[in-house]
Amino acid sequence: MTCGACHDYNFITNGYHFQQGRTDGSGKIVASDTYDPKYPWSLSSGLFGKHSLVSTDSSQLTRKVNRNFSEMDKSSFFFVQNCGACHPGGGWAEFDRKGNLYYDDEIKKFGYELSGDDPILDGDYTSFSAGNEKNGAPWDRSGVSEADCLICHLKGYQWKERGTALRGRFFKYGPSVGAGWATVKPAQDEAGHLKADLVNIDYTKKEVADFENLHLQIVRRPSDENCWSCHALYGEKKGGYDWSLETDIHKAKGMDCVSCHPGDKEHNFGKGNSLQQTVRDDLDHTMNSCEDCHYKRKDRRAPRYRHPFSPKHMRRIACQTCHLPYRSVPAEFVYDQTSGDTQIYETSKFLSPDPLNPKPSHVGLRPEIWYPALREFKGKIIPVKPAIAIYWGDLDEKTNVVRPIPLWKVRELKKPPFKDDDGDGIPEVNSLDEIKSFLIALRSKDRFGNPIANIPVLIKGGLLYRLDKKGGVEKIQHDQAQSIDFSLNHNVRSGSLAIGARGCKDCHIRNSPVFLRKELVDPYDEKGRPIYIEAWERLGIDKEKLSRLLLEQ
Repeated sequence: MTCGACHDYNFITNGYHFQQGRTDGSGKIVASDTYDPKYPWSLSSGLFGKHSLVSTDSSQLTRKVNRNFSEMDKSSFFFVQNCGACHPGGGWAEFDRKGNLYYDDEIKKFGYELSGDDPILDGDYTSFSAGNEKNGAPWDRSGVSEADCLICHLKGYQWKERGTALRGRFFKYGPSVGAGWATVKPAQDEAGHLKADLVNIDYTKKEVADFENLHLQIVRRPSDENCWSCHALYGEKKGGYDWSLETDIHKAKGMDCVSCHPGDKEHNFGKGNSLQQTVRDDLDHTMNSCEDCHYKRKDRRAPRYRHPFSPKHMRRIACQTCHLPYRSVPAEFVYDQTSGDTQIYETSKFLSPDPLNPKPSHVGLRPEIWYPALREFKGKIIPVKPAIAIYWGDLDEKTNVVRPIPLWKVRELKKPPFKDDDGDGIPEVNSLDEIKSFLIALRSKDRFGNPIANIPVLIKGGLLYRLDKKGGVEKIQHDQAQSIDFSLNHNVRSGSLAIGARGCKDCHIRNSPVFLRKELVDPYDEKGRPIYIEAWERLGIDKEKLSRLLLEQ
C-alpha cells in the first residue's frame, strides 16, 4: 500500500531473500513434499524447507501433507514466529505452499478454505508444532508477515523490536514496529527470548522514521548495519565472522557489503558458491571472485596480486586459504542433540590459537582464535569451519539413508542414565553401554502409538552406531556422519598477514601449521576424550607426498 504503489511487489518478493527456496527464478513454487528423493525430509533448497542439523533445535519443516502427528515437526507458523526476525517478510511468511495467503483479511478466509484442505495435518496450518499439539497457528489474529522494505532501506531500523513483535505473534505489525511507529510491551518466552505481549501502533512516534523527513532516512543502497543486523547472527555462529576495520582489508579500504554483493531489480544479491547455501544455485558466481578483481582486473581499483611463488599454488589453492589464516571470533562447532535439547559447544572448547595443539599449555594467547580446517572443493584446497552434528536417526537399510528423529520425540523419551565423562559438567552419550541403552529405548513408540524408529542409529564422529544381531553395538563409517562444512570467505587479511608472506616455510616446514594442523573428528570418544586428525589426512595426502611437502626428503 506504500512502497508497492510504485514498485512491483510480486516481482521484488520473488527474490531469494524473501522466498528462501519456496520458488524458483520464474516464481514457480518448488518447495514440496517430494523435493528431495534422497533426503525426503528436506523440502526445498533454502532455509524454508531445507533441514538443518546444525541449528538450535534441528529445524525440520513439517510436510504439507501428513498422515498423523508422528510424522510432523515444525509448522510454517512456527518458522515465521521463531525465524522471522531474520527474514524480510513476503514469500513463505505470507503465502502457503499452494500460493494462497495464510489468511486473507479482506475476505476473512484462511488459505486452506480456498484450497479445500484439512488444516489439522497440513504443515502450513496445523496447530501441532515441535511436539506441542496446542502450539496453534492463529493466522487470523497474527496476520501475515508482508515484505518489509524498510528492514534494508531505513537508517536506524529497529530489527530487534520487530523480532519481538513476531515472537509475540504480531506478524502484520512487524514492519511498523521495526520502523519505530509502535509501542511494544515486552515479556519473555520459555526460551528466555523477548516477545511482545502487546503492540500499539502509534504514528506519532518519530524516533526512527519521521514521516516528514522519511525521504531523507530511506537509503537506496543498504548499509552494512542493515545487512549485518541479520547476517551477523548467522555469520558469527557458523563461521566466526567479524566485519570490522581490523579484521577485513576490504572493510578497511572503505568497501561495504553491496560492493561485492550488488543487488538487481528483483532484489537478488550477487552470490558466490558456498558449500552449505544451496538456495538459487542458478545465481552462483554472480559476484566477482578474488581472481576477477585482482587478476582479471574487473575492478580497476583492486591492486594486482604479486606472488613470488610458483603459479601452481594459484591453480591448487584458493585465495581464501592463505588470506583467511585464522579466525578471531568463536563459532559454534559441535551440536549434540542426543539428550533432545541441543547442546552447542564453541570452537574455543576444542581448538586453540596453536593449530598444532588444540590444548596449548602456555598462556598469553587469545583463546578465541582458531584455525580453519582445510578441504578439497572443485580441485582447490579451501578453508572451512566444520560443524559436527551428533544425533539419533532411523536407518533405511535399502537406501542406507538415515532420517533424523525430530527432537520432540527424543525429549519425550524415557531416557536411560548417562554421565559426564569429559569433566565439563555436562553429561554426554558416548560409552557403548550408554549408546546401547538409548538405541533400545528408541525402539519404543511415541505418545501417538507409532514407532520412534524402526532401525534406530546414532550418528557421531564419522560413524553410525547401531545394534547388531547379537544385541551389541556395531560401528560403521557413514557419509552422513561426516562434518558439515561451512565456507569461509570473509575477514580477508592483507598480504603481509597472509600465509606465505614470510616465505615457503610458512607451510613447508617440519612442524607445518598448515599440513599438520589438528581437525576435530569426535568431541568425545568412549572415554570422553576428543579425537583429532591432521589436515593432510583429510586432504587425502599420502605419507610419501607429505614428507616432500614438509621438505623432509
